[in-house]
Amino acid sequence: MSRFRRVLAVAATVAGGLALVRLADAVGKRELVRVAVDVAVEETLALRRYEDTRQARNRLLVDEQFLNARIVSLSRSEPYIVIDRARSRIGLAVQEKTLFEAPFRLRGPADADRQFGELPKATLSVLGKRTQTDWVRPDWLYRLQGLEPPADSAQRIVANAFGRGEVFLGGDLVIHGRVSDAVPPEALDHSYIELDDVPLRALVDAAKPGTLVLIH
Repeated sequence: MSRFRRVLAVAATVAGGLALVRLADAVGKRELVRVAVDVAVEETLALRRYEDTRQARNRLLVDEQFLNARIVSLSRSEPYIVIDRARSRIGLAVQEKTLFEAPFRLRGPADADRQFGELPKATLSVLGKRTQTDWVRPDWLYRLQGLEPPADSAQRIVANAFGRGEVFLGGDLVIHGRVSDAVPPEALDHSYIELDDVPLRALVDAAKPGTLVLIH
């Protein structure tokens, strides 16, 4: 009988030890989970601080570019274009003198507003211009309408399709007048700043390749 009691005592000791091990294991796992959560939170905060710092640095670089471009524009006697996105105004200036300013309308694809808003400040320049804005209807447009494209290219031309001139900027942006009704919306593949005839003509006359464009 005494031997049986000893066996039970040993079994109880072993069971108690296993219970303590399981308890310690459970406590350890909970602690590991808590530490993992704390580490994840700190990592998220560190990444957020890094991203905030990176964005602040980028803003400073953009502001520096804008100021440098502004200094260059003020040191020249040549006109430059100023686009005020917040006020939807565009103008022409020489050094500190504004020659004219006019309202504009942003047109184009569905995401034109987003693309225009994402353009950085003071990084565009005039790539080219034209005073005749004739447009040639492409083959696919005729076929889309169930028509056979004419063999004579002169029959495809829409005269002055984009107003009294065009100024081509970087960033896939164009300045021109109101688009002719003969140009269907699906044929327009660019965002554009639409101007009335008088300010458009003044801008086209003054602009040339390399003319600075200040955007703010």
